[in-house]
Amino acid sequence: MIRIFTKLREMVLTNKDILLKLEQIERKVGQHDDDIKLIFDYLKELLNPPTKPMRKIGFKHKKED
Repeated sequence: MIRIFTKLREMVLTNKDILLKLEQIERKVGQHDDDIKLIFDYLKELLNPPTKPMRKIGFKHKKED
């Protein structure tokens, strides 16, 4: 009976430690999600820069009426 109790206690403590670690990781990842999204937004902007209409270079010919 004592062996079962000690095993259960070990399992509960182990699960508690795992849950605490998971919460810590989740908090860290949650903070990084916004940063990673921002990085990807900037990368997309760099890969697809806005195009401005090009100014025509050269002489204009006058058309005779």
